Amino acid sequence: MSGYPVIEQDGECASVTTKREATGRWMAWVHFERGADFARLKGHATTPHRVPNDYPSEEQAVLAAYAYARERIAAGKTDA
Repeated sequence: MSGYPVIEQDGECASVTTKREATGRWMAWVHFERGADFARLKGHATTPHRVPNDYPSEEQAVLAAYAYARERIAAGKTDA
């Protein structure tokens, strides 16, 4: 699994992880944390959200995960 920089939006932080499947396709997950909680915990205390679909490249999976995270934060559906 690979980790990527954290994004912050509206007091929420989201981190992304990816994994290459045996098929060669890439899957991604997003972990959401409240800003202050993330700074204090520096770990994943919440359940990861699986990004819908899989992708032909790691780059596409990461971009989709960031878009998914921004959408969930804007909708207030982070469960953080």
